[in-house]
Amino acid sequence: MYIEEIILDGFKSYQKRTVIGKFNPRFNAITGLNGSGKSNILDSICFVLGITNLSQIRINKLEELVYKSGQAGISKASVSIIFNNDDKSNSSPLYKDLDKITITRQIATGGRNRYLLNGSIVKPIEITNFFHSVQLNVNNSHFLIMQGRITKVINMKPKELLSMVEEAAGTRMYETKKQQSLKLIEKKDSKLEEINRMLEEDIIPKLERLKKERSDYLKLNSINEEIELIERLCILHNYNNLSLEVSEVEERLKSSEFIFNEIERTISTSKEEIIVLKKLVEDEENKLSSEWSIPLKNCKERISNVESKVRLTQVQLNDLKIDLNDEENALTDQINQKKIIEDKTNPHAINFSPEVSIEKSEEFFKVEKQINDLKEKLEINKKSLQGIRAGCDINLNNSEQKSLRQSLYDTEKELAKISVQEKKVKMKIGEIEKKVKTLDGQLKKSSYASNKRKSMTPKEEYTHLSDQIKKLEGDIIHLREDAELCEKYNLEKRKIKIDNDSLEIQLQPIEMFVRTRQCIYNFGDLNELAIQAHINEVDTLLDYSKAQKTKVKGSVFELIDYLDYKYSTALEMTAGGRLYNLVVENHEVGKKLLNSGLIKKRITIIPLNKISDPSIPEKKLDYARSSAQCNGEDDFRVVNAMNILKFDKELEPAIKFCFGHTLICEDENIAKMITFDPKISTRTVTLNGDIYDPNGTLSGGSVANSQRSILSAYKQYNELRLKILQNNRRIEEINKILADLGEAADSYRHSQIQLDINKHQLKLLEERIIRLEEDSVESKIEKYLNEIKALKSEHEDLLNKEKYLKENKLRLENEIKVFEDTKESREKHLEAEINNLKKEIRDLSATYKNLDKITSYTRIEQKALKTELDQILNSIIGKTNNISEIKRKIEEQNTILKNLQFELNESKSSLIKLQQEIESSNDIIKENKSEIKKIEKLISKKQIENSKIKHEIKTLKTDLSQKNKLKDSMARRFDWLLDKNFTNKIDLEAHPYKYCVEKLEELQNEQNSLSKNVNRRILNLYERVNAECNELINKRDIVIKDKDKIEDVIGDLDQKKKQALENTWKTVNSTFKSIFSTLLPNSSAELVPYINPETNVESFHEGLEFKVGFGGVWKKSLSELSGGQRSLLALSLILSMLRFKPAPVYILDEIDSALDLAHTQNIGKMIKNHFPNSQFIIVSLKEGMFNKANVLFKTELIHGVSTVSKIENYSSENEHDEESENCNEIVNYNKIRKKIK
Repeated sequence: MYIEEIILDGFKSYQKRTVIGKFNPRFNAITGLNGSGKSNILDSICFVLGITNLSQIRINKLEELVYKSGQAGISKASVSIIFNNDDKSNSSPLYKDLDKITITRQIATGGRNRYLLNGSIVKPIEITNFFHSVQLNVNNSHFLIMQGRITKVINMKPKELLSMVEEAAGTRMYETKKQQSLKLIEKKDSKLEEINRMLEEDIIPKLERLKKERSDYLKLNSINEEIELIERLCILHNYNNLSLEVSEVEERLKSSEFIFNEIERTISTSKEEIIVLKKLVEDEENKLSSEWSIPLKNCKERISNVESKVRLTQVQLNDLKIDLNDEENALTDQINQKKIIEDKTNPHAINFSPEVSIEKSEEFFKVEKQINDLKEKLEINKKSLQGIRAGCDINLNNSEQKSLRQSLYDTEKELAKISVQEKKVKMKIGEIEKKVKTLDGQLKKSSYASNKRKSMTPKEEYTHLSDQIKKLEGDIIHLREDAELCEKYNLEKRKIKIDNDSLEIQLQPIEMFVRTRQCIYNFGDLNELAIQAHINEVDTLLDYSKAQKTKVKGSVFELIDYLDYKYSTALEMTAGGRLYNLVVENHEVGKKLLNSGLIKKRITIIPLNKISDPSIPEKKLDYARSSAQCNGEDDFRVVNAMNILKFDKELEPAIKFCFGHTLICEDENIAKMITFDPKISTRTVTLNGDIYDPNGTLSGGSVANSQRSILSAYKQYNELRLKILQNNRRIEEINKILADLGEAADSYRHSQIQLDINKHQLKLLEERIIRLEEDSVESKIEKYLNEIKALKSEHEDLLNKEKYLKENKLRLENEIKVFEDTKESREKHLEAEINNLKKEIRDLSATYKNLDKITSYTRIEQKALKTELDQILNSIIGKTNNISEIKRKIEEQNTILKNLQFELNESKSSLIKLQQEIESSNDIIKENKSEIKKIEKLISKKQIENSKIKHEIKTLKTDLSQKNKLKDSMARRFDWLLDKNFTNKIDLEAHPYKYCVEKLEELQNEQNSLSKNVNRRILNLYERVNAECNELINKRDIVIKDKDKIEDVIGDLDQKKKQALENTWKTVNSTFKSIFSTLLPNSSAELVPYINPETNVESFHEGLEFKVGFGGVWKKSLSELSGGQRSLLALSLILSMLRFKPAPVYILDEIDSALDLAHTQNIGKMIKNHFPNSQFIIVSLKEGMFNKANVLFKTELIHGVSTVSKIENYSSENEHDEESENCNEIVNYNKIRKKIK
């Protein structure tokens, strides 16, 4: 099998699809300038063969194999190798039926990588198996000689050279497998020891315990059978007793029903008597209502009316007396005031001034009046003169100038208007007088006090309510502070309740989440109290002291708190599944829980007394924190999980077990640094939940998108519950405060309500008073009388005005007539009169000025006193008239009051007579009603008695029904009760009920004591454990036998390995000598055993070393050789190894780089001579190498893209010259092969 073609597409520098071939089955050479892509052809072969060490093909990742790493629009690299498989003797046994095998490998820039075999996609393992079957394992390659391989072999130590021989012989793999097997045997030995220990310490003692439990279980089964028999006896006793009870209940039921019927007859008779008595009472009441009710009602109404009139008259009389007293006091005051003023104006008074007499004052006023009159007259005359000159006269009333004819016209028009108004006023007066007469008649017919029947008048009610309102307002001011405090606390209470409702809504989903986790990981449907109770019960039965409430601590996540929510993810990843482990006080409590059967689901228990402490040493923690450059204790870039947790001190072992072995780091860089630091080498977790393990594992990456964290949920759950608890406590405090302030608040609230009611009543009362005042007959009459008075006054004014206008009309008519006749004479007369008036005014003005100086002060005072005295005199006259009028009204009211008192006494006497007659009828009614009550009481008593009997009957019926149902149920449940053949055989007298109960209780106690400790699956469990124990022993024996066999085989194979290794050494050494002498004529080389310098003993198994000689002279060391000679020596060894274990294809990459031309030609010659049946693909830059090739491929780089050209039969022109030489070499080669064989 050999390579026929290579097809490259987008691989490294080969942008386009490039077909390289066909290859010669023997010697192929590739040459070209540096960087033209010749080594890329070898890289493509290694790529298809599945190389894993990418540095050998000069890349860091597979995507770099794509042309320009996919940046030039090419996203895929593909390499196909076509193998010629015609030679079936050297082909793979997997594909012997195929003449050609095409292997394709493709890599895309996204990382997609796939293999194709003859165009079909296959798994990589199938390609790997194929290449391994034809000795083409590229990851442990002997067929691939790269540039550095020669130097590596030269520098090998004896042991390494020996390992090459072992590799060629195939014993190297055996040695590796042997060491692995020995390690496995060592591990199995420790496992066997553990199995022996488990058998001795655990399994066999457990088997013995199961044997004891099995005997207890068998004993329990016998007790159960005995209990079943005793239970049947007890059931039969109960069934017989139940039958007797049914008979007794039936007898009691019949007796009660008879008594019930008798009482019912008595009640019926009594009800008939009540009907008769009620008829008599009804007749008497009808008589009262028909004969006496109307007179009694009229009499009472009459008394009420009279009393109302009396009260009204008394009130009016009192008001008049008060008014009289007030008027008399006021009159006295006015008289005294009058006397004081008269004393002041008396000229004989002590303080009266003699210089200024009253006569002077009077004279002054007289002169002043004269001057004013003259001035007024002067002004009138001036206006009259002006009017005469203008043809007009002066209208003094309106103070405006008009012609006399215009004034006459206006006067006539005003007279007509007044005449119409006078008629209207007369008509209104007549209408109102009619209304007054009508109202006066109504007043005489109706009762004056109809609206005043209450003991208190509306005004008095108004005053009373006003006083109450003032008092209530004072109380409210006093209580307002406490009420405001109550309102403040009530508002705070409402806010807290709203806050609590909001917190409850937030708490519900979180609580459901936490409860779900508790249910799954704790105890199924049982809560902690039930478990604790069971532990207490188990402790009592096992004669232990009663368990304390704190024996079962709870799940780990319930027992811790932490500093900040940001640590929740890290803490949860740190503890993992241990968060849901159950913490108990000690291992005994844990055993009881596990054996109790309470825990229905799989759970891990952490006993506080048996747990290991995996805590990180403080020195290591300090070193880790210093490595992360943490500043002080408050820097949490690196922190032990224990340092951010809060928990009870007694829980420290369990918390350390869950969290003490891990450090929490701020980010992944710090975590990597600390985890993989040899001095720390500790498990770390980041705040995002990524876990770094010193063993090299990394987990995380999806925590951010995962479900809710149990730690953060439980922390939030506790915080919300704490807030609700604090709010509830505050509500309790507020309730206590409100209880203390409650009385004051109630008083305030009651006073406020009463104040509102009183204000409303006051408002209604005001409206009522106004309405009464408006709607009363007296007020209407008074109103109408006032209107009549006003209208009469208006009528009188109209008459006076009409009279004046008529006189004015006559005057104007005369003046018009006179004006026409005496216009000139009047004008002269007025001018003369004006001059006289001016002269008189001048004379009087001088006198006025003299008097003004004398009487300037006294005049003013006397004038004021005179005015005040006139007012007081008018007031005295008015007061005197009022007093007379009040006295007259008082006499009238006293007369009315006497008449009303007489009428009231007469009405009361009539009422007493009527009441005596009614009382006799009431006595009869009362007696009959009393009798009715007695009978009704008797009926009620009988009904109560009957209801008790009825209830008793109902109870008996229920009891009877229940007993019958119970009896039937027992008969259905235990069908053997109705089997007389069975029950008759049982002698109940020989087995009394008490004995059966005691015996049953004794057996049940024994059963309970056994059942608590007995495993009901013990039979199957014992058989299974016994079988497993025997199986384990058998397997242990088999393993021991297998171990002995393996050790014997290893010993045998070690001998065979030594023999095979020695044969290989000899064969390789022979080929090595031949190849080296071919490459370097007149020289010899061989591999000799290594001589230990300490013991000076030659040993093949200690290693091998080179021995080189030239011209029969052996060199002492390789340092005496030139570089080219050393390279030929290493190459000879490598080729001899390849010759010993041939492969279908050999790849050599510039192995002649350190050789001169002569040596290079010898390599080509050697290949032709020593490897005539193998395909060589050699990359070389030297003509001495590739001129021996059958096919030469030349690479070129054109515009950054590699191209390949082929030159066939390149060596044919040189082959003829060397034919004879080659024949001789072939003869020599055949001789060497015979020697090797």
